[in-house]
Amino acid sequence: MAMRTLQGRQGVLCLLRFPWASSSQRVHARHASGAYYVLLPETPPDTSDDNAIMQFQSTPKFSAITAERCVTGCAKLAIQYETQLGNHIENLKDISKEKSFSEVFDPIEVVSVPLNTAWRTAKNLNYVAGSKRFREAFTRIHPQVERAKNERWISETLYYACKEVNANSANLTEFQQRLVALYLLEGRLNGIELQGAEKRRFIDTLKVLALERTNFRNRVMLCQGMFSHRIDNFSAVAEMPRNILAHMAEDSLNPSRGPWRLTLQQNIYIPFLENCTDRTLRWNAWNAYNNRASVTFNDRNLGNHKLIEELRQYRKDVAQLLGYENFAEMSMETKMAGNVENVLNMIETLKGRFKSVALEEITQLQEFARSEGFQDQLQVWDVAFWRKRHRQHLFKVDDDLVAEYFPLENVLKELFGLCNALFGITIKEATGEVEVWRDDVRYFKVFNEQGDEISSFFLDAYMRPADKLGGTWMEMGRERSELLSTSPYSYLILNLPRPVSPGSPSLMRFSDLLSLFHEFGHGLQQLLTMVPYSELAGQKNVEWDAVQVCARFMQHWLMEPTFLRKLSSHYSTGEKLPDDLLTLVLKSHKHLAAYDMMRQLYLSAFDMEIYISKNHWHEAMTRCWAEYMLLPLSQDDNHPCSFTHIFSDQYPAAYYAYKWSEMIGADIFAAFKEAGLEDPEKVRATGARLAETFLSLGGGVPASEVFRRFRGRDPSLEALEEHLEVK
Repeated sequence: MAMRTLQGRQGVLCLLRFPWASSSQRVHARHASGAYYVLLPETPPDTSDDNAIMQFQSTPKFSAITAERCVTGCAKLAIQYETQLGNHIENLKDISKEKSFSEVFDPIEVVSVPLNTAWRTAKNLNYVAGSKRFREAFTRIHPQVERAKNERWISETLYYACKEVNANSANLTEFQQRLVALYLLEGRLNGIELQGAEKRRFIDTLKVLALERTNFRNRVMLCQGMFSHRIDNFSAVAEMPRNILAHMAEDSLNPSRGPWRLTLQQNIYIPFLENCTDRTLRWNAWNAYNNRASVTFNDRNLGNHKLIEELRQYRKDVAQLLGYENFAEMSMETKMAGNVENVLNMIETLKGRFKSVALEEITQLQEFARSEGFQDQLQVWDVAFWRKRHRQHLFKVDDDLVAEYFPLENVLKELFGLCNALFGITIKEATGEVEVWRDDVRYFKVFNEQGDEISSFFLDAYMRPADKLGGTWMEMGRERSELLSTSPYSYLILNLPRPVSPGSPSLMRFSDLLSLFHEFGHGLQQLLTMVPYSELAGQKNVEWDAVQVCARFMQHWLMEPTFLRKLSSHYSTGEKLPDDLLTLVLKSHKHLAAYDMMRQLYLSAFDMEIYISKNHWHEAMTRCWAEYMLLPLSQDDNHPCSFTHIFSDQYPAAYYAYKWSEMIGADIFAAFKEAGLEDPEKVRATGARLAETFLSLGGGVPASEVFRRFRGRDPSLEALEEHLEVK
């Protein structure tokens, strides 16, 4: 049995791996070596009858779910998963029995849905009811659940059973072929076909890679937490938003009274660069942020300089052991783009279209700064500050005034109306029909054109800094599974200001609208899926560079003046957003869009360069910066040392995915414009085609094929260029 070891002054304490046990359950026994073993019960006694988190056929009974029940319930389900998967794999070893699709995959579906549903319930509570106990519970649950589920990718018996099923692929449905292909690809990428020394080296490299990825992120977080700068001069922070100033102030109840503490947390750092009037202080913040985990930081032992090269080499070793030339080529196996050349062509083409426009934007920003008395050349740490002032000078948009035209209730009504016009679905609130985790959480049902309920979602709209994670997201709560007769439900989480008084509305800024429509685009794929297998339903196993496509598509509606005006309704008068203000809002949103494009292209190009070339990362950074960025690279800049997206998170050789999905989303919306946005019948016909492809097929069909079914061709960059007004 796997064990973990804790070093202490009293010797070695070995804990058998059962993290759900309370201290009262532990039984200590002294080993002959002098070490102590902690013997824990092998299986928690929980059942779906006495632990609500284990119930998956209905929506969660939140009143009965505690942090402790999350731990014991998920642990029990993880053990059941491992046990039943192990028994299933043992049965598959019988070579005398022909392997059918149902015999191979149905037993996995039966144990996957309950475990995934419980895990997602615990995850949601960790985010929205984030007491210390729920956070600790999810921290304990997550690795055990992931470890259990990963067993299906590393079983040779299951892999070769899938190969046997695949030999009769002509008799399989399209979704079944996709699921078999997924298991074969994941098995191959997990080294199942390797033998002997190569396999041992592969496994050892993956272990080291996992450890060093964690080390990379931990160093960044440690360095970020170590930085703190005291500010005593109120004039330097006088223009900061009051809520941010309250976070920084020593006395949060009196934000205008110092001192104030500058940190590198995103909610402080970004507004500080935008609003601090002291250029030296802005540089200090920028320099600290872009040197996290670099050798120039206070503690050189926390530097990631060498670790970047080691991570590159580990990934290259893994890729080459699997037969790929480099890690970027291997990455393309799970991407819509298909190959490195397609990615590089996209990046290079966009650079050619946007670089001159971005240069003009920066020139105009420089001229504006000079007109305001700034005599130096703009540097990267100046852009956020002068950008905000330039945007306000050009458009004079008052975000709070705009928000008065977008009360939440009207926005939801129009959003649901749009979904009805496009996809024929009806969304109705179902007050009091299910349990919620707070009284102000709402529950909605989704009905198809025939009036059948097909899915549902929870809405938690308001911010609660004390116990709710900031941000906006929509995540699956339960997947669709025909075998287990489960329909999907999701969690839509916003962080809007709570109404100032009973009966008053919650008002949404334009940025809030963009976030809501983005997340609802994710939700539409989750809720309208028609894939029968949970492993492929909704957004499960959609290619990484296509996950954001529907989210990007939905945001395009907000860029259409006619729809944005329809969406608006002043909270007190009901008046529509005035045309002149509407125009300014849209223009303001696209301010410095080409500059932003070039920065994203730089990061994408650097990411690909890192995993294709042999050049040292600093040389790659310098070369890519010179090609894409329009301001000089500071000799103090070591931002790759904290570029967690590509070195410790989910975007190695995949950062381009942001731009790729933006391109696809624009191309999809262009189909609606070509049909004619003013023609309801043509819009509905195009929406039906989108629902039948991207929204219903999810991960059940390769994304490139899904796009061809919708558009009748391969993707084009033209729609994205038109959207950003680049001719």
